[in-house]
Amino acid sequence: MFEWITTKLYETFHVFFRHFNFPCALGLRRIGNPDANSPVFLSGNYTLTVHRLMKVLAPFDCYLLVANSKGSNVWCAAGMNEYNEYDVIDAINVTGLKDVVAGRRIIAPPYAAPGIDAEEVTRQTGFKLAWGPTHLDDLPAYIRANYRRSEPMTLAQFGFVDRMEQALSTALVYCMTLFPVAFFYPQYALISMGLIFLLHLTWFAFWDILPEERRWAKTLTHLGVSLAGLAGVAWYTRMPAEEVGLWAATLTAIVLLISLDGCGSSTIYKTTPKRWLKKGDYRSHFEPIIDPVKCTSCYDCIYVCPKGVLARLAKGPAVSVRPDQCIECLACVKACHDDAFYNTSQEWKGDVKSIAGLETIMTRDWQHLEAETRWIGAPLKFQGQTLVVDEQVLAADGVRPVRTVQRRPALRNPEPKIDDANRAEASY
Repeated sequence: MFEWITTKLYETFHVFFRHFNFPCALGLRRIGNPDANSPVFLSGNYTLTVHRLMKVLAPFDCYLLVANSKGSNVWCAAGMNEYNEYDVIDAINVTGLKDVVAGRRIIAPPYAAPGIDAEEVTRQTGFKLAWGPTHLDDLPAYIRANYRRSEPMTLAQFGFVDRMEQALSTALVYCMTLFPVAFFYPQYALISMGLIFLLHLTWFAFWDILPEERRWAKTLTHLGVSLAGLAGVAWYTRMPAEEVGLWAATLTAIVLLISLDGCGSSTIYKTTPKRWLKKGDYRSHFEPIIDPVKCTSCYDCIYVCPKGVLARLAKGPAVSVRPDQCIECLACVKACHDDAFYNTSQEWKGDVKSIAGLETIMTRDWQHLEAETRWIGAPLKFQGQTLVVDEQVLAADGVRPVRTVQRRPALRNPEPKIDDANRAEASY
C-alpha cells in the first residue's frame, strides 16, 4: 500500500510539472529477463516517460535504451534538435549494444522522427530504427501483434487522460505567474488561479464536445458558456456590476490564453498565434506536396507521419492526400533524403530546428507540381503498415490516375521486413 501511494505521488508530481525538464539516468535498462534475442526499445531521458515505459513493458523481457533528450520529452526535444541521430548513436555505442543483442533493430517512438536521421544511425552503428506506435499504451498490443502497427497505432492520439494531464500541467504554469499578484491582491489571485484550473479542465475535458476550432468556434463556445456561468453566479449572489465586469474580463483573458496556447500545445494541432488571430483555426502552415520525379518510393515519410497526411500508390511514389491535417512536425521532410517535399502554402511555423536548408524547402516554387494536387482527398485504405490510395475506388468513380513513370530508382526497401529471426524491434 505504501509503495502504491508513493508511486501515485511520484506520478502526480511529474504530471503537474511536466512542462519542466526532469532528466533521468542514461543507459541500457533490462526489463524482465532479456537475452540476446530480446527486443530493444528507444526512449529519451525524460523521467516520467521512462517511468511509464518501465511499467508498460514490465510483462515483457526486453531492453530499454535511454538516450539523451536533455530531460525533455522526445516530441519537444526532437523539434528543437536536442534529440537527434547522434544522441541515439552515442547511446548505442556507450552501452555496447552490439555486444548485448544479436538483432540489429531498435523500436523507436515516432514522435522522435522530426529530429532523428534514421539512415545516419544505420550507417554509423548498423542498427535500423523501426517506428513503433505513437502512444506508449499501445506497446503491449504492438508486441503481441509481432511488432506490427495497426492503423490507430500510427496516428497521433490525444485521449481524455492525456488531455487532463495537459490541462493540469499547463494550468499550474500559468498559476505560478500569479504568485507575485497574491502578495498584493490575495483574494483575486486565488480565485483567478481556481478559474485557470477550472477553464483548462473544461476546455480539455469537453474537447470532443466543443466544436472544432474554425472561425474561433471552440473558443467562442467556451467563452460563452463561461460568461453564462458567471452571469448565473452574479445573479444568485447579487454581485456588484463593477465586480461582474472584473471577473468577465478575467474569464475572457483566461479563455484567450488557453486558445492561444492551443496553437501548439497538443499532438494533433500546430499553428501560430498569428494564423489563429487571422483565421480562427489551428491548421498548420505547412501544406506538403511531393515531387514524383524526385521520390524514390522508399515510403519512409509515410511511416513517420502521425496524421495520415501521406499515402502511397500501388505502383508509384508517395503522395499528399490530406495536407489540411498536417501538424508541421516535419518528420516527413526529415526522413526524405530525396529532397522531394515542397510547401504549397509557402508559409511555415519555423519551430523545428533539426532540418538543414528548411527555409529553401518551404519557400521554393512548387507550381510544376500542380498536377499532384489531384491526389488530395483521394480514398484510402490501410495496407500492411501504411496508408495506400484506393485506386480501385478511384477507377470505379471514373477517375484514371496518371502515374509519373520517369522517377529516380528506389534506393531503399519500401517497408521493414519482420520475421522471427530478425524482428523489427522498435520504439521508445
